[in-house]
Amino acid sequence: MAQKDLPFLLDSLYCEEEQHWEEGDEGRNYNDIITPQPKQLLEQDMLWEEEELSSLLSKEQENQSPMYEALERNPSLAGPRNDAVEWILKVNAYFSFSALTAVLAVNYFDRFFLRFHFQREKPWMSQLAAVACLSLAAKVEETQVPLLLDLQVEETRYVFEAKTIQRMEILVLSTLQWRMNPVTPLSFVDYTLRRLGLMNHPCWEFLFRCESLILCIISDFRFANYLPSVLATAMMLHVINSVEPCLAVDYHNQILATLGIDKDKVEECYKQIVKSTSEFCYQARKRKFRSIPGSPNGVMDACFSSDSSNDSWAAVASVSSSPEQLSKRSKGAPDHQHC
Repeated sequence: MAQKDLPFLLDSLYCEEEQHWEEGDEGRNYNDIITPQPKQLLEQDMLWEEEELSSLLSKEQENQSPMYEALERNPSLAGPRNDAVEWILKVNAYFSFSALTAVLAVNYFDRFFLRFHFQREKPWMSQLAAVACLSLAAKVEETQVPLLLDLQVEETRYVFEAKTIQRMEILVLSTLQWRMNPVTPLSFVDYTLRRLGLMNHPCWEFLFRCESLILCIISDFRFANYLPSVLATAMMLHVINSVEPCLAVDYHNQILATLGIDKDKVEECYKQIVKSTSEFCYQARKRKFRSIPGSPNGVMDACFSSDSSNDSWAAVASVSSSPEQLSKRSKGAPDHQHC
């Protein structure tokens, strides 16, 4: 819709207090005002969609985390990062949080992980950051968020006091400059479905498969090498190939044309997904079926402290739980730290 037509349409929302209508003219005047202009509306919709895509592509560059390059230079960071992401995924599944909550939490952690110096002799710092990042993501995305003590389930090695987690949340927020709504691969999946007009039931299933796929591969730091738009495109193509291989070529061309993504980068990312998806999806299924629901209330006293040059992050926490629950949670899990 052209800009000059906006005042005309807005005028239809108003009427003067003293207006005299002839009985025979009322229908004609009313129809004159609300005459639809489908061509102009379609043009305006397309303009909005193009602006939305341009905004997404611009923002993804701003929030891109150089995690891949950092781990290539310092492989020793891969272990703490993997442990933190795996814990985030377990707790995300435990509380039935959305896939976007997990994606946001990992995004926060990766961006914070690179800017804040983690010391190898203080392994509790990465877990504290993981708890804080998941808590923040849940507050952004979920309607119901558990208490900070309740959030620490699923084979938690350390248990932190609520005030300690809150202090870490503030540190994460300030380090990330309060930019807590980044563009993610799911942003582009959602945009593509709306752009192609695919919002019926089969497409909700398609979205669910895309969400499941990203949860399978997100712990692999190699995917941090790809922009969200590239990863989203490769994910969608992978799902299409697994569901409707005969239509893969047609949808492949439509999606690439819609997002305007570099085809070579998409193919590279797609090959990485094909290479990794079997292993990661197997691990995800194993994690799902072996996880034992746990209550944050169990008989346990965990106490730890660390002499640190960074005095603000000396962590001390204690929590109590039932003997039965401690027995369940201790199976296959590392011992909790004790004073």
